[in-house]
This record gives sequence, C-alpha cells and structure tokens, in this order.
Amino acid sequence: MPRLSRAAIGWALYDWAASGYALCILAGFFPILFQSYWASDLPADRETFWYGLFVSAASLLGAIAAPFLGTLADTGGSRKRWLFRFALLGMAATLSLVFVGQGNWPLAGSIFVVGTLGYYGASICYNALLPVVSSTKNRHFISGLGFAMGYLGGVLLFLASIALVKWHRSFGLADEISALHIAFVVTVLWWGLFTLPLLRMVHDTVPDRKRLSVRKSLAHLWETLLEIRRNKSILWFLIAYWFYIDGVNTVISMASNYGKVLGFETETLLVTLVLVQIVGFPSTLLVSWLSGRYGGRPFLYLGIALYLVIVLYGALMSKTPVEIAGYKIPSLYILGFLVGLGQGGIQAISRSTFTLLIPKDRTASFFGIYNMLGQYAALLGPLLMGLVARLTGSPRYGVAALAFLFLCGAAALLRVGPEKTA
Repeated sequence: MPRLSRAAIGWALYDWAASGYALCILAGFFPILFQSYWASDLPADRETFWYGLFVSAASLLGAIAAPFLGTLADTGGSRKRWLFRFALLGMAATLSLVFVGQGNWPLAGSIFVVGTLGYYGASICYNALLPVVSSTKNRHFISGLGFAMGYLGGVLLFLASIALVKWHRSFGLADEISALHIAFVVTVLWWGLFTLPLLRMVHDTVPDRKRLSVRKSLAHLWETLLEIRRNKSILWFLIAYWFYIDGVNTVISMASNYGKVLGFETETLLVTLVLVQIVGFPSTLLVSWLSGRYGGRPFLYLGIALYLVIVLYGALMSKTPVEIAGYKIPSLYILGFLVGLGQGGIQAISRSTFTLLIPKDRTASFFGIYNMLGQYAALLGPLLMGLVARLTGSPRYGVAALAFLFLCGAAALLRVGPEKTA
C-alpha cells in the first residue's frame, strides 16, 4: 500500500464528510420528508411530479453550472477556499430545511436545489485538488481512497440515522419526523466536522488570485473548451466517460424503480443499497491499488466489462431467491454485490486518469466540464431505457439496452493516448 501523506488523508476525509449528504439526504431522507411531511397534502401524482421536477432541476442546474463553477474556482482564488464556500452553502441549505413547516413543499424543494448546487460545486473543487495531494505514481490509489472513504463514512452515518428513525421512541423522540429532522442536523455536523482536515492539511498549489471579471472568466472557460478540442486524448476520454458513466449513473438512479417494478419489497431495496456501500469500500481500494501498480486503463476496461455483466444479469434477473451454500438469497442482493464491485473502481480510476491528461494548474476548469458530462446526472441512460422498454413492452429489454452505452464508452476509450507519468 502506498505511503499516505497527511494532505492525502485530509483530502480523502472530505469524501467521508460529503457522502453523508449524498446518501442520507439526496438518496435517503429528503424524498421521505418531502412525501410524508412537506407535500403530504398533495395527491400522489402531483407529489411525484413536483419531487421529480425539483430533483431534475437540481441535476440540470448542476450540470449547466459546473463549467462556470470550475472556472470560478480557477480564476477567483484557491480551489480549497471555493470548496469551503460551496460546502458551506450546502450545509446552510440542509440545516435550513429543518425549519421549513409542514405543507410548504415549494420552499423545501427550492432549498433542496440550492443545497445540491452547493454540494456539486464543492465536489468540483474537491476533485480538482487530487493532483495537489498525490503524485502520478499514487494518483489512482489516492483517488480510490477518497471513494472508499465515502462509501464507509456514508453507510455508517446512514445506518445510524436509520436506527434513530426506526427506534425514535427509545431516543425520547415523539415521532419519525422529529427523528428525521435530527438526522438532517447530524448530517450537517458530519459534513462540517470532516471537512476540517482538508482545510487544515491540504495546501493548494495554485495561489490566490484577484478575482477576474466575468468577461475574463468566460474567456478562460472558452480557452479550456478550445484546449479540449485541440487535445484529442482529453476529448476522446470525455466522450468515453460521457457514455459509460451515464450507464453507471443510470444503474444507480433507476435501480430502486426497477426493483419495485419486479416486485421487491422496500426492505430488500434498502438492504441492497447498504450492501453496495459495504462491498464498494474494499473493492474500490483493491482496484485502485492494482491500478497504481499496473496502470488504470486495463481496470477501466474491466469495470466496463463488469457493467456489461451487471446489465445482462439485471435484464434476466427474477424475483425468485438464489440458493448459495444452502442459503436462499434475494436475487437483488447479487445485483447489489456486483454493482458494489464495479461502481467505486470505475469512478475512482476515471477521476485519476483524467487528472493525468489535463494541465495541473487549471484542474477545476477541466473538472467543471468533466462533472457536467455525467458525474451527477444520468441523461442518455434513462431515456434509452425508457424508450426501449416502451417499444418492446418490457423493462428488461430497457435494462439490456444500457449495454450500448458501455460498448460506446469502451470504443471511445481506445482512442485515448497515454497518461502523464511524471
């Protein structure tokens, strides 16, 4: 295992911090509170419509804003300082949700969008700091360490929050809503506390600059886009990433819906989500360590191949339990195990490989483009999945169609040149 610096540990702990928001708020408790508290007076169809609209707005605005946020971090001061500002915005918005009254779903949804934009902006700056805390030799491992810490920290906070909500009376709380409010507060404290090591231990190599005018910042963004067009390796990598990561994110975002369609219980879906996090921790560390020894490119292809297996298994999967060593295991757990094996590795190696292709002094600008193309939203996959399912009359064919995205990603990746080694 590569020797870890204090800066690398402090940097990785931010993933531990922010993953609490991603898992507990984005994926876990905001949907519950929105449905059962803020929008409890709305009919089910209207509630579903508005919830989907707010989630889509957060993703779309995050994708549109990403290049500008990255350029802002590169031209308006240190990336670490902007990470703190964006994270603080996300924390403040999350905390303010506790004070939104029952039935006030427009305010709750609007605050959620603002908080998610803060989370997205901080993530861009966080990714951009990877070259600061790692060398080209340990870049893959440090990137994987961040994702692994995110899996572990996120699932620990998520499990503790679930226990708080489930056994709220044992903690002296009157109802589940009170427990969920406390879970929001704890998530904010978790996010803030574990951001401190990065702020103290990581020293940004890009000095603070005077903030440039909007015109000059936009010119800086245009220069970044022109450089991507000129540098074929960066261009082809972003095209490859756009395809295969959209497939990865579609599996993440559509899994619960697909499981419901097949008839799996909510408890089974929840356990599967936790299983993905638990398996993701060691598998991400292992893949990242191996990538440091043998190069990241083979493991990107391996991750794509694993996702081809995942979509094939998902398309053929039945609700009938699978018997392993005499134990009957829900077939969805097998899918969750496979996703846990592949998800963290392909995300971590993609991030570290990208840093080895781009200029070190403008990483935030390039990561703004990188994030826009797919890190936080699934666009092609859900459309492809839904269209094929509609045309064939079967969601299974929709899942199988996701293989097209991974094959396109692998084909584009073949056009990418070698990474920097020094």
